Amino acid sequence: MSLLEVEHLRIWEGRTGDVLVPDSSFRLSKGQCLAIVGESGSGKSLTCKALMRLNRPFIRQSGRVALYGIDLATLSAKEMRPYRGKRMCMIMQNGMRAFDPSRPVGAYLLEVLSLHYDWSRSEMIASLSTAMISVGLQEPSAVMGRYPHELSGGMLQRVMIALAIVLEPDVIIADEPTTALDAVTQYEVVERFVQLRGRIGSAILFVSHDLGVVRRIADDMLVMKNGVIVERGKTSDILADASHPYSRYLVSSKDALRNHYLQLMGGTDVAEG
Repeated sequence: MSLLEVEHLRIWEGRTGDVLVPDSSFRLSKGQCLAIVGESGSGKSLTCKALMRLNRPFIRQSGRVALYGIDLATLSAKEMRPYRGKRMCMIMQNGMRAFDPSRPVGAYLLEVLSLHYDWSRSEMIASLSTAMISVGLQEPSAVMGRYPHELSGGMLQRVMIALAIVLEPDVIIADEPTTALDAVTQYEVVERFVQLRGRIGSAILFVSHDLGVVRRIADDMLVMKNGVIVERGKTSDILADASHPYSRYLVSSKDALRNHYLQLMGGTDVAEG
């Protein structure tokens, strides 16, 4: 049995009736990394939030989202809370929206950990500090003492990733987790995902427009366009020989940008390098 099963997920705007994601189905197994790629507005983030039931109230959804065979749609809001964090952890694209602006970041982190672990305050701080350093946050105590608006978007994303490392969730839903990071930190963060997956077998749903990162981390991928999954398969197969015109467009655009960058920097093209 798959760890996470999504069957006929439909998402629409409740006020207008506009259908945003008409009918999506996919599965995620323990230790698997599945990437969702596509342009902005293709329905990637909506899909991620729907799995966690975190879309805004006017965004409606139907279909089956099951974790360990339990349909999350049948759970009450109270019953759903234990699933968020330890069992399914989401790293949001916009870090500022993930934190309470009226509280220091550390207060939020400690509250989340206290819901899932019977640890002392010092144990929680020690675990968070180690995880923060591993994702490039060199002064964990200072970071935890700051309010969200005092941290950059990239730092907030790294804080969320550090929390996921400590929680060791069954499923990590990462919505563009490396967008606001520089190249070196991006590499380090992706390696942390790979290590977490290898150490505890976390399944990862990885949303990204960066096909280079997708190539490194994802076993399989879905290509979304206007809310519809137009292609699915092994990452290596799609990147090497995509069958859908839109998938080929994404891959060729990435290659063209890379070649242009290399030419500007006096490097070689993809064929040579």
